[in-house]
Amino acid sequence: MIVEIVELAGGGRGFARVDGQAWFVSGALPGERVEVEVERRRAGVVEARATRILLPSAARETDPCPVASACGGCDLAHVRREAAEAVLRETVTGALRHAPPELATACRSAPVVISPLRWRLRSRLHWDPATGILGFLGPRSHRVVDIAPCRVVSELLASARPVLARALGDAGMPPGELEWLEDLEGEHAVAGWWGAERPPAVAVPGLAGWQRLDPAGPVAGDGWGDDGVVMQLPVPLLVPVGAFFQGNRHLVPRLFARVGELVAVAGCRRVVDLYGGVGFLAAAARHAGISELAVVESHAAAAAAARRNLPGADVVAATAESHLGVPGEATGTLAVIDPPRTGLSDEARGGLLAWNPEAVLLVGCDAARFGRDGGALLRGGYRLESLEIWDLFAGSHHAEIVALFRL
Repeated sequence: MIVEIVELAGGGRGFARVDGQAWFVSGALPGERVEVEVERRRAGVVEARATRILLPSAARETDPCPVASACGGCDLAHVRREAAEAVLRETVTGALRHAPPELATACRSAPVVISPLRWRLRSRLHWDPATGILGFLGPRSHRVVDIAPCRVVSELLASARPVLARALGDAGMPPGELEWLEDLEGEHAVAGWWGAERPPAVAVPGLAGWQRLDPAGPVAGDGWGDDGVVMQLPVPLLVPVGAFFQGNRHLVPRLFARVGELVAVAGCRRVVDLYGGVGFLAAAARHAGISELAVVESHAAAAAAARRNLPGADVVAATAESHLGVPGEATGTLAVIDPPRTGLSDEARGGLLAWNPEAVLLVGCDAARFGRDGGALLRGGYRLESLEIWDLFAGSHHAEIVALFRL
């Protein structure tokens, strides 16, 4: 089948309409004529992937990562970095087609902060003892793919990965997942093992520790060496392995500075970070001059790190939903919200609107769910003050949307 792509849809896939059916084609760009292979059909919708480019777009990368299509991690690896701004903006706008028009309109003219490659501070690798491969999963599969020569992981991880794979094989480790975390400079790293076994001792340049992880964080006594790294921003932040932290080494310092600027624009005296993690966004608010600070975080290790990173702040080890049941003062309060990719739960969204803080800084890494949550704020009486797109996941269609809303 040959189709002509007319635009980009949410998820970074090319869109075409053939015989009344909507076609979503991965690996295709607007203006291209491509040969495709159908992967799935459902009522009026066809999902396919491009197998041959008959008429390429000027935005197409002539030398894409050779393993991108196999590992499935960089679904926009076929886009030239110089064209990434326009493609990412169109992708985000396409994902907002069901959101209030105001959000899509803002995205069309929003600034886009583009990242270089080799950006990953954090990676989760899968171990397959049958093949001896430590890598990412293939698209829509549980097959572990050898990711050499990956263009988004750091040089430190690229050199460590074969050594780690040998250590896992020599130790007879069953299938599991390895969490990798390194500092902003790419000099020091720690690893975590998502499995029931104690990770093996191994000498890897730059690797300062390897811990066993469970959902609460590192398991005491079930590993060796350090259990976290320090991110040297304008303030040092301890990040334990297994806790969430923004993963882009190039843009994290810039995002820290930008959040501080937006906090100043909001003009509130109090900041409540409802998905606080280790205190990254809250630390940016404090650095911008906010002294009345609360952090809400349900992950035990992350909450403990936030207490250390933000001495004197009110750190609450709880879910956003439970905290929003009794949120405290709304007047003069800026709510900082960086939820997981699923966005706000119905309970959290309802609690936020009932609380009605003076301003909301909403950070979303899934454009469609950002549209849902941002749309709820608009319908609740907030107005959109600013919106920008951050290429925190360079090479993929995922983008971070940073938006300030005020009553």
